[in-house]
Amino acid sequence: MVQGFFQARDQAQLFCYNQFLQLWDVIFAVVSTAMFSSWIIYLFKNKRLLLVAPTVLGMIADWSENFVELLMLKTYSNSGVISETLVSLGSGLNLFKLSAQGLTYLIILTGIILALKAFLTKPKLP
Repeated sequence: MVQGFFQARDQAQLFCYNQFLQLWDVIFAVVSTAMFSSWIIYLFKNKRLLLVAPTVLGMIADWSENFVELLMLKTYSNSGVISETLVSLGSGLNLFKLSAQGLTYLIILTGIILALKAFLTKPKLP
């Protein structure tokens, strides 16, 4: 499947993909991590430890996945084949990243529910 992805593209497209992985996907990981971290800080004021697992580790997993994809791209450009080990490693990192994202969404959703509950059950002043 990965081999087919690379074979379906010409050198210019592979170069653009390389540039995307090195620049734009890195920037996206930083921006999305900052956004999700802001939500978690806002919703859970005294529980900053919640930031570590889903957001920071997710960003590191994303960068690691990009690195492995760049290695696959370089290997394909040099030899025309891709190591199954690299593909497996990239898939594992992707799974970890998606799990961290899911956990991030769950933490934010829980925070929103708790904030709504606190708002709706707050006693009203006369």
